Amino acid sequence: MTIARIAASTTLISLLLSLGPAGPALANGAASTRNILLGIGAATYLIIHHNRQVHEKYAEDARRQAEIARERDDAWAAYRAEERAYENEVALVNDYKREVAYQHAIIERQRRQLAELGIHTSTTLARTGTAHGRSAPARDVAVVSYGWGTL
Repeated sequence: MTIARIAASTTLISLLLSLGPAGPALANGAASTRNILLGIGAATYLIIHHNRQVHEKYAEDARRQAEIARERDDAWAAYRAEERAYENEVALVNDYKREVAYQHAIIERQRRQLAELGIHTSTTLARTGTAHGRSAPARDVAVVSYGWGTL
């Protein structure tokens, strides 16, 4: 595309030069000076046009890099958010583990206390209905039905 514009500019300049009055060349150098000035003007135009295209390309590259950086930053922000969420979940699971361990310790302590009193744990009571000859106390069990009938 740049070569096409240079060719068009060169053609335009040569056309403008050919349209000028065709008089005899003067020995005073006016024609030479005019041609030098036209050449300098054309060269200046081409240089300015080329620099504008180069700077547009640099600006486009900078915009593209900024967009890539923005996407990368968004990805890192999303990653960090997921990482924080995961760490929160790990902390929650650790809290649950501590709670389960605490409850297990209490159940084991209560089982030892029942064993010291001579009463078996609830699994023995459920099977035999008695503990070491003692009759198990009667307990009412709440039954809740949600419309599934009797099992």
